[in-house]
Amino acid sequence: MNKLSQIVPLVLILVMAGAALADVSYTEEVVNSGVGSKKRGARRTVHEIHIKGGQQCVSTDIETSKAMAGILRKQGVTLRGTKILRLDQGRLYEIDRDKETYRREALPALPALPALPGAGKRAAPKIQTQTQVQTQVPSHPNREISVRTKALKDTLRVAGVLCHRVAVEMTARHFKLGTKTVQRVHRYLYQAWMADGFPGYKDITAFRKKQEQTTSLAPLIRGGLEQLADSIEDPERLQSELALLQGFPMQSELKVYSKVGKGRERQLLRLSRKVLSLSQKPLSDALFRPSRKLKSIP
Repeated sequence: MNKLSQIVPLVLILVMAGAALADVSYTEEVVNSGVGSKKRGARRTVHEIHIKGGQQCVSTDIETSKAMAGILRKQGVTLRGTKILRLDQGRLYEIDRDKETYRREALPALPALPALPGAGKRAAPKIQTQTQVQTQVPSHPNREISVRTKALKDTLRVAGVLCHRVAVEMTARHFKLGTKTVQRVHRYLYQAWMADGFPGYKDITAFRKKQEQTTSLAPLIRGGLEQLADSIEDPERLQSELALLQGFPMQSELKVYSKVGKGRERQLLRLSRKVLSLSQKPLSDALFRPSRKLKSIP
């Protein structure tokens, strides 16, 4: 074997090792249309996300009306905040950039649940192009939930990344107590442009997996679905269904519809999300710790 044939494999190994250790950053925009004619809850949120191994930094900026800003503050929402998640230290830092303060807390441990025979993590569904899968899960004696998932052939580039489109429709029917008479129906129509072959995808998924194995803390980034808790029912179920989709959503849109009794279905709100930029530039360790200029509060 000549020297060149020995050098080339070594170079490939070094390149692959460097890629595995790469840092990743992306910026996403989430736009909530608000509920009803008065657009209650409308806002635009920009997240800057940085991941470095077992560390994550999420900076959030919320733009909304003065009245809605006051409501969010009363709910404990920080309009200009940063959260630093340190899995290596078991800590979460919450920073209020307006007040120049930060709070530190320990990460909640994983629940100690006894192992059940045959129990295991639910496998992601294998979705074939132009096919539909419908499931019904008994989540409540007076509620029936059905889910349909569809993968399509069309593609789109978002932030330079080639994506494929998927659609998920979840319908929650609420019945009159002890009957099959439908009182109200909530329908969630979710479409997303997914990708899994871009630089940084493995780093994002590796961090998520490590967080799941380390703490019961909910993900800091949930695609804006956390904004729906006060507006509609069943966002947790929708979140769990979307978590089963393969790939990373570079762009998505969620429309929520409601129907009461025999009335007409109407759209409640629209939630759109898009990755604006994506990079793998090396990140400073200082990004993942509070600045000394900030005041620590209990």
